Amino acid sequence: MRTTQLIIALLCTGWTVKAQDSLKTVRLDEVVITGTKSEIPVEKSGKSIYKITRKDIESSGAGTVADLLNEVPGVQMDGNFGPMGTNIGYFVRGASSKGTLVLIDGVPFNDPSGIDQTYDFRLLDLDQVESIEVLKGGLSTLYGTGAAAGVISIKLKESSQEGVQGTIGFEYGSFNTIKSNLNVTGRENKINYVFNGGYQKSDGFSTARDESGTGNFDDDGFEGYNFLGKLGYDFSESLSLGFTGALDDFETDYDQGQFTDGDNFSEYQQIRVGLSTTYKWENGNLKGDFFITKLDRLFNSPDFFDPNARSVDEYDATNEQADIVIDQNLNENFKLIGGINYQKLAYSQPNFDKTDFTMIDPYVSLIFDQSDFNFQVGARLNNHSEYGNNFVWNVNPSYRIDADGTEIKIFSSYSTSFIAPSLYQLFGPFGANTELKPEESQSTEGGISVRQGGIQMEAVYFYRKDENLIIFTDQYENAGEMIETDGIELNGQYDLSEKFDLSANYAFVRRLDDSRLYRIPSHKYGASLGYQSLKGLNISLNYLHTGDRRQQYFDNTTFTVEEAELKAFDLLDLVASYRYQNFTFSGSINNILDEQYQAIYGFNSMERNYRIGIKYQFN
Repeated sequence: MRTTQLIIALLCTGWTVKAQDSLKTVRLDEVVITGTKSEIPVEKSGKSIYKITRKDIESSGAGTVADLLNEVPGVQMDGNFGPMGTNIGYFVRGASSKGTLVLIDGVPFNDPSGIDQTYDFRLLDLDQVESIEVLKGGLSTLYGTGAAAGVISIKLKESSQEGVQGTIGFEYGSFNTIKSNLNVTGRENKINYVFNGGYQKSDGFSTARDESGTGNFDDDGFEGYNFLGKLGYDFSESLSLGFTGALDDFETDYDQGQFTDGDNFSEYQQIRVGLSTTYKWENGNLKGDFFITKLDRLFNSPDFFDPNARSVDEYDATNEQADIVIDQNLNENFKLIGGINYQKLAYSQPNFDKTDFTMIDPYVSLIFDQSDFNFQVGARLNNHSEYGNNFVWNVNPSYRIDADGTEIKIFSSYSTSFIAPSLYQLFGPFGANTELKPEESQSTEGGISVRQGGIQMEAVYFYRKDENLIIFTDQYENAGEMIETDGIELNGQYDLSEKFDLSANYAFVRRLDDSRLYRIPSHKYGASLGYQSLKGLNISLNYLHTGDRRQQYFDNTTFTVEEAELKAFDLLDLVASYRYQNFTFSGSINNILDEQYQAIYGFNSMERNYRIGIKYQFN
């Protein structure tokens, strides 16, 4: 196995490449949005962007959004190797979950009732997703709080073709896992619509590792459903209006902690409604998004003082969002993107002194594009109802060279970003501090992307300094020290032939100060060999190495915070699909070598597991 690791590590650090498609960087002829809030060819973008299309999702074999994101260089997902209901963490370039902003159809989503106000990926069904763009580096200028280390922008399905079409799918897998989905899209004259409904259920396995020798830890199951509806109307070629409504609901069992079984369950329900409108003219457009999200969480567990009673804790939160942005071409070289964003986050729980805050942020970006040179500069003024004003800015040049059929893009960026304190930190029942200021970040990156024929390579170096960190002592407070992080990301794609393709990637991250990385490996790499036939058969062999990690945990016996060392592990997966007429048959074997490992200290991780599925497409 060590020899295999060495060979693949060497492969990853070279010019490798076309991937298990979910591992690929964006090809230079594709269009992206996240880096500018405007559609631009990726060769004009001064950022490293990873775009995952619907085709990539279907060929990847991933069961969840978290599984998919874990294969992106520089991204470490936490919890995706446990039972379906395990809490999911996401770490981009060494930052914790609160440093990465999640967008759904361009709108920020988070949980106002959480301590760090992060997004819960368990609420999102992968079958609803059309594409994902992962953009790393500071992006608070465009997207506001939370975009300190990166942005994960998720685009849900929409209708683009005339008539009615759709899919019906069913999957069955290990741990008695069932997954079904119905997707219908259509367009008739000026009306377009989308309906997506999904159901998932799994018996699971014990979340906590049983080292007691009793063997009586019970399985932790999961059951959830998701509904998405979109309705759009085109008043003219210039004016359109769209409505979105969604309901996401799940119930999951969970254990008491590491090595400790528990009779606990939680229920989550999220309701999203929103309006989107776009007005276009010859050299620009105006777009408005208005969304309200309501999230209810319930935790049911044995009462601490009376084992014969149950303790129930409920958390209710709402998030109101409004974003209006104008995209205007000033002339053939200059483009102006500007807007104003409004957010109101509210949270109800007993013993709260106050339950909401608002942010109103105007922002602007100017893009200069002349031939092969592109230069972007932007600024944002964050206005917070509690701590006042906060100013961030960015600059992002890139240059493209075409040398005898070899396309080269050199890019760099500098940005400042912020993370606003949460409602819990400002007003919560334990250690609240209304004098908190936002955390601040400064990010620098530089990279080069090269494409020649069927080969594409990219190398990026990044550095980030985080200051004014919010920590907990006897209360929440801004710490005086700073954290410095840097790293390297390499990845590439290579079309071996019309039928075979190869990809690989490598990510290295480290702390430059005395602090430590927790739950995040310093070294992570992966590779994929794919086969695609003209007769509808697709096969992919995927390898992923996750390096050694450290983890802090709370010891329930000593009531102290301890530290554990987690060993590296290697996973090998086989994914296959075959399309016959309107039917697609798929299957996967994950963790083929049945690696025994701990992704999280004191908790179980998936052993070898299987999944088979069938999908029917109608139109």
